[in-house]
Amino acid sequence: MASIKVSELPAVTAITANDVLIINDENLTTSNITITNFTSSFIAQDLAITGNVSFASPVTFLTASVPNFQTSVTFGSTATFNGPIVLGALAEIPLGSLSNVTLPATIPTGNVLTWNQTAGYWENATPFSNVLGDTTPTLGGNLNVNGYQITTGGTVAGPGSQDIDLVPVGTGRVTVFGNATTGSGTIVLNCEANSHGIKFQGPPHSAAASYTFILPNTMGTSGQVLKTDGTSQTSWTTLTATDVGAATAAQGTLADSAVQVNGTNSISAYADDTAAAAGGVPVGGLYRIGNAVQIRLA
Repeated sequence: MASIKVSELPAVTAITANDVLIINDENLTTSNITITNFTSSFIAQDLAITGNVSFASPVTFLTASVPNFQTSVTFGSTATFNGPIVLGALAEIPLGSLSNVTLPATIPTGNVLTWNQTAGYWENATPFSNVLGDTTPTLGGNLNVNGYQITTGGTVAGPGSQDIDLVPVGTGRVTVFGNATTGSGTIVLNCEANSHGIKFQGPPHSAAASYTFILPNTMGTSGQVLKTDGTSQTSWTTLTATDVGAATAAQGTLADSAVQVNGTNSISAYADDTAAAAGGVPVGGLYRIGNAVQIRLA
């Protein structure tokens, strides 16, 4: 095999650190040795590498370049991506390959990853099936109880114990809505057997009523009655003889003009419905048997 020393080549000037010797044996006319710059010699040309390549210095892919790796690529150290990472249709990243994810050997379907702040990694967890797992739940829409009740648990927990507390914030209020079917807003207080109850219902829409009803500060004393100041405040009061006399006098005036058994506007006496009918009393009209007032039914 013929050889030639580099020192025997014609003098070449302006050799840089990146220049290499290129043996051109593809020219059928003449073979020659060229000294050229490695970087510039491969611009716009394909570079096929069949062996192992070790890059001791940084390798830069310029903006217009699109590196395409058709086989496995192993990064022996940290890989830093300063731009977005786009995964193709067949791309897969096993969670177990990530350094901040811990996974058991078997993961049930439906489990989720949760962040462990103390340990500093993601871990497998069973999703919670009720709001007990969320310590600060917030609704994004109306809560539909779907025919069920809002109840307390079997254990005493939380600041409200087993009570159901409604806590408006700021100027908020607890409002009971009405509808066209049941009428105005209603609160029902059931008996212990929940078979019957007492209702507190607001005035109808036609009344256009909007007022505040403030209860007294105390329970009052035996025999007192509730009165209002005409605006919003109510209080307990004791009726005096004067108050009772005025009411009795007002009722007496009405009583003087009322129909009486033995008075000016008297109720006629008959033996029974048949006699009352014969006497001209209509169905539903009043008559009396002695001092007992009757209603003619037939």
